[in-house]
Amino acid sequence: MGIEIGAVMIPWYGLFIVLGIAVGAVLGYFLIRANRMDYDDFIQTACFVGLGAMAGAKLLYLIVSWRSIDFSRITDPEYLNALMGGGFVFYGGLIGGLTGLYLCGKILHIPVTDYARAAIPVIPLVHAFGRIGCAFAGCCYGVPYDGPGAVVYTESIAAPTGVPLFPVQAVEAAGNLLITAVLCIYGEICRRKGRKAKSLQLYLVLYAVFRFALEFARYDDSERGILMGLSTSQWISIVICVGVIVLETFWQKRAAR
Repeated sequence: MGIEIGAVMIPWYGLFIVLGIAVGAVLGYFLIRANRMDYDDFIQTACFVGLGAMAGAKLLYLIVSWRSIDFSRITDPEYLNALMGGGFVFYGGLIGGLTGLYLCGKILHIPVTDYARAAIPVIPLVHAFGRIGCAFAGCCYGVPYDGPGAVVYTESIAAPTGVPLFPVQAVEAAGNLLITAVLCIYGEICRRKGRKAKSLQLYLVLYAVFRFALEFARYDDSERGILMGLSTSQWISIVICVGVIVLETFWQKRAAR
């Protein structure tokens, strides 16, 4: 599913990811300039984060969906290409992106913490575009629902057709845009007051809480992994929230000594 240009088919998801990256680069430019930082260093950091995010998103997808993988066909080039070309899990991308951020700091000696603090709103912005792509493609779909805003697919790569579904992708896209706005406003307030913003921590907690709740409206259980009634993403959300709270408490106590 996508846009056909001559003999070329451009998938919806890929198209919106590219649009998201383009818009994110523009937002990143203004955020970096506002904080009087080097845009070239930002681009290098973004490349490390992007590569790590792609690798992490694919790896976690393969882990949570291993039961549906036909390992007898893993050496078939067409099957392997289809397997590697589609299917990504955001939290895997987040973990991979943070790993890429760390490696960038170690390899290029860029103060990546400062860049992450300044440009973190770019992540939920790009993510919002990705979720719009999901809505068009019919992946990451919602539970059966016949209320206001219900979506019915006539064709899709994953969602059942002819069934009214909750527009979970659109809701997550809207939530990510709201988080983007909150982070931008928070960062600007901190900048004007001369305080170091804790934008990364704020983003992690906001998205983790939002994602935990939203997972109950998802219907693609076989692709998300379920343990003790909670999805993989819900467990990761719990770990992130607890981890941020514990680390923040530790750092504050350490700073008070």
